Amino acid sequence: MRAAEFLREKFGEDRFEVAVVGGSGINLGSGESEIGYSEVPGMPTPKVPGHSGRLKKLKIGDKRVLFFEGRFHYYEGRSDREIRFIPELSSELGVKLFILTCSSGAVSRRAVSSEIGVVYDHVNFMGRNPLVGLISEFGERVFFNPKELYDREFSDIFLKVALSEGIRAVPVVLGATLGPSYETFSEVRLLQVAGADCVSMSTVPEALVAGFLGMRVVALTVFTNDVLSPAADHKEVLKVASERSGKLSLVLRKGIEALLL
Repeated sequence: MRAAEFLREKFGEDRFEVAVVGGSGINLGSGESEIGYSEVPGMPTPKVPGHSGRLKKLKIGDKRVLFFEGRFHYYEGRSDREIRFIPELSSELGVKLFILTCSSGAVSRRAVSSEIGVVYDHVNFMGRNPLVGLISEFGERVFFNPKELYDREFSDIFLKVALSEGIRAVPVVLGATLGPSYETFSEVRLLQVAGADCVSMSTVPEALVAGFLGMRVVALTVFTNDVLSPAADHKEVLKVASERSGKLSLVLRKGIEALLL
């Protein structure tokens, strides 16, 4: 991948231990150096407010970290290849741990009363899977089993960090819908029956690709709204995500520092 070689030269690093994908309004602060997605060969650029399209090189503890400030969504009309770009690039750069963050609507009442969720499983209602078509490249490996997709050891560490900081955090099952429309009341009931604690329009596709490529996966979400509220809109989601992003950033930094990779 030309993008990987370009970034090795740009950032002066051959490999990175961790990659973090930032969701709506989520920011890890200034990096040692950064570059716009548009400058990276072949890399798509975000189209959604709250996704700035900046790639930052960070050092957290003793770990070299890539922070992708913005992602790509199926509801933008993106192809599977575009959805795969960030996890594939991360894998090319030697990343061992792929961390996803997102904003989500709270479905379960325990999520409604919390601030941050650590994902331990998901339910994919998107009707899309970015692994489709990879059989030509990987043969039988396309039959990926995601039952242990989210790394329990590392997820436990992030959950414990959040709780130790006094943050209202809970383990969750993440529901994924295609978007861009929010859920109807009947769709909320379907999510509840399926066991989803929260729902997002992202994260699950990239998690599937990262796991397929052999990276360990952790996903964290900020609860931005109660899905039963008829007043939810993207402006409010960005506002609450911004208010809670500092807490999520703290959990990310302390959690990454505590990891043994």
